Amino acid sequence: MIVLIIILVILAAAVLAILLYHNHAYPEAVKIAGEMERVGKDYYFRGGSGIGFIIFSGAKTDEKAYAYIAKLLHEKGHTVVIPKQLFSLSMFGTKHGMEIMASHSEIQKWILIGHSLGGMPVARIAAARPKSLFGVAFLATYASADLSDLDIGAIRITADHDGIMNNDFMQRYDGNLPHNASNIMLQGANHQGFAAYHSTSGRDGEASLSWQEQNEQAVRLILDYFHL
Repeated sequence: MIVLIIILVILAAAVLAILLYHNHAYPEAVKIAGEMERVGKDYYFRGGSGIGFIIFSGAKTDEKAYAYIAKLLHEKGHTVVIPKQLFSLSMFGTKHGMEIMASHSEIQKWILIGHSLGGMPVARIAAARPKSLFGVAFLATYASADLSDLDIGAIRITADHDGIMNNDFMQRYDGNLPHNASNIMLQGANHQGFAAYHSTSGRDGEASLSWQEQNEQAVRLILDYFHL
């Protein structure tokens, strides 16, 4: 009986450690996040353009790692929200994302951005609330729901040195993207370069771009695609 209890305690501790673990944002991104308004546990930059972005983070990644992207979008006058995710898993963020959208009547156009696992809530929200969206942007990820019949803008940006999300795997889901989707691969980029964090997995490819350069290129492509 004692041995069983010890085993259960060890298993519980291991599960808790996995749930609480996350990839830490770089100090530069943490500093920018500190300049953002906190609404509940979410991070906000408020703009006056009437256009709002929601950024869904990758699996087990600190939301603050996306603060530089948020800043770049905000500098163009847009509202940007980075939702806090339960256990740093954005797969749980679909309902909260829709709540954010519903609570801001001042936003006329919403664009959802999802990195890695963050593509899941983007696809789910787009499938459930297409009329609320101006468009979607997938960063190193794929549309897990069928969006092929939707008349919304869509851009997917991938990295040629991505060691986390296999490009061949993503291409299997190309048919789920809206019919007018644009696919662009960044040269010299890797998976974690779409944010600003250190991944302890050690599986990602080596990038020749800095994370700042990759963030900037991704934002420029998104803004250009949506003519913002």
